[in-house]
Amino acid sequence: MTTVRALFRSQVANLLPGCSLPNMSVRQAAIEILNRVFSDRIKAGEALESIGATFQDRDRRLLHEMVYGVLRRFYSLEADFSRFSRVKPDPVSHIALLTGTYQLRHMRIPTHAAVSETVSAVKCLQPKAANFVNAVLRRVAESEAPKKLKPHQRMELPKWIYTEWRDAFGAEAVSEFGQALKEPPKLSLALFVDRESWIETVTGMGIAAVAGELSPYAVLLPSGTDVARLPGFEEGAFTVMDQAAQASVMALELSKPDGLILDICAAPGGKASLLAHRFSSAKILAIELNPRRIPRLRENLDRLNCSNVTVIQADAGTLPLRNQSADAIMLDAPCSASGVLRRHPDAKFMHDSEAVERLADVQKTLISESLRVLNPDGEMIYAVCSVHPRENEKVIEGVSELRAAERLLPSESHDGFFFARIGGSASIQSISECESHE
Repeated sequence: MTTVRALFRSQVANLLPGCSLPNMSVRQAAIEILNRVFSDRIKAGEALESIGATFQDRDRRLLHEMVYGVLRRFYSLEADFSRFSRVKPDPVSHIALLTGTYQLRHMRIPTHAAVSETVSAVKCLQPKAANFVNAVLRRVAESEAPKKLKPHQRMELPKWIYTEWRDAFGAEAVSEFGQALKEPPKLSLALFVDRESWIETVTGMGIAAVAGELSPYAVLLPSGTDVARLPGFEEGAFTVMDQAAQASVMALELSKPDGLILDICAAPGGKASLLAHRFSSAKILAIELNPRRIPRLRENLDRLNCSNVTVIQADAGTLPLRNQSADAIMLDAPCSASGVLRRHPDAKFMHDSEAVERLADVQKTLISESLRVLNPDGEMIYAVCSVHPRENEKVIEGVSELRAAERLLPSESHDGFFFARIGGSASIQSISECESHE
């Protein structure tokens, strides 16, 4: 099936007046960004950063709301407009109908504007589909949202994720934390100055701020708060970091105050900065594989005054370190990001069930390599922003000297997260043995 991206490329020469790519409308941009997510598996944030940069602030906020709104509400939106379509929509029409239905159901945009502006965008991309999209959206506008939805549609989750979570946690629990995944998250900070005084200052500015419960550094503010305008930003008073992630860093123990700590998969630097402030006498190596992420990592650490952190580029699967040379390790492993869907709703379209299995294999490899360089008297934290059991308990199943493990299911105040404390004398062979018995 032809993708929206291909249609953009093939129809540039035939675009109607006002439809040229440099003058792309907000709806056109939303369709293109969503296509990059669905067809090319490009992260929504990356696509928004490149395409959204051409818009003024007001239109950029509108574009952000449309894109993330569709990603959060995809399954109920699809169930909504599908009632009025007798044929399977082409890619342009499908994304346009998602975008139009979201505007009609969840945004304060006049009905005529939501329909006509969306149809205009389709005319630029797929002229023959304009009448179809117009007819379906008008039917949506004249109706109420469907009251009967399948469980996975009601929870806005792919069917395979809903089924896996239902079997692991029960339908009631999924229904409870699934509600949190539909809404934009609060802004969570790790604060490196006196928390009580800072909250008092921010509250005096008319911004609601409360202390987080999972970390003594955590502060929660309303969704959409402009981080750069908060007091102390330039001076490095805080970094953006969910309090569930902070809890995983707080769980790490260091027996030698001046020891060596590894922060593996370190970008964008939140955990490294929290480690640096917690263990100010320690030497911290922030290890990151992707060279494109390192400049931002360095920039963040410089702003946050982390003078005891050294950044190195390296593969976490083959660390350039001697055996038993690290006193503590923070391993924030690559994962499916299933616990942060409220923050990154595009993640549910980036991975399937098979991808979770592949990621679990990577996670086991990284644990083994981390244990190789960990001092027998040291400790490591294995952490993932996923709540899939296959990336949680199943990964550490059979690892010796497992000191503690905790899963935090998503809520209104924090992301979903899993972390485990593993002693330095844990057996690497135990992972291999576990795999051989599966």
